[in-house]
Amino acid sequence: MCNRHPRNGSDWVQAVAFNPVNPDQLASASDDKSIKIWSLKDGQCQQTLQGHSAPVTQVEFLDDGTLVSCDSRGSTKFWDIATGTAKAEVPGQKFTFSKAASGTEQRAGRFLVTSEGDLVLVHQADGGEASDVNKVPVAFFLAPALSIPVSTVACVGEHIGIGCKSGAVIHLRAPWLVKA
Repeated sequence: MCNRHPRNGSDWVQAVAFNPVNPDQLASASDDKSIKIWSLKDGQCQQTLQGHSAPVTQVEFLDDGTLVSCDSRGSTKFWDIATGTAKAEVPGQKFTFSKAASGTEQRAGRFLVTSEGDLVLVHQADGGEASDVNKVPVAFFLAPALSIPVSTVACVGEHIGIGCKSGAVIHLRAPWLVKA
C-alpha cells in the first residue's frame, strides 16, 4: 500500500499505529492536522478524522474501537473509530503513549526495525535491548520514490507501517519477522 495525506505543504506523517485487535488496520497522523485510518486489505483510506487545531504528532489504538491522538500543542483526543467522532478531549494535556507507539525504532520479536533517510533497516538483535549495540543488518527496504525520507515506523507481527515526510503511508509485509 502506498497512499498519502493530501499535499498541502504540511503533509509530513508524524506517526503510524496498527490496530492491536485488527492488524489489517493502520492509522496515520500528519502535520495536516488529520488522522487517516487505512485498510491494509485494499490499501484504501477508510476514514479521515479531523478536529485537531495543530499538527498531529502521535496516534495509538487503545482498543478495537478507540484511537487516541495528540497534537503539537499537547491536546489529546479520544476517537470513536466506528463513528469517526471525538469521544473526549483533554486540552493542553499530553497523553503518555506506550513504548510500542511508533517512532524511528521498533522491536519486532528478535528484530529491530529502524529508519535512516529513505531506508527502513531490519537488524537481528536476538539478545534484546542490551544487544542493540551488536545488531546485525539482515534486510532493508527503500522508500518507493526518489529520496522520500522516512519519518516514523510501527510494527506488529509481520506488518511494518511507514510514514514519510512526503505524506506517503506505506505498508510492508515481512512474514519472516514472526518465524522462529
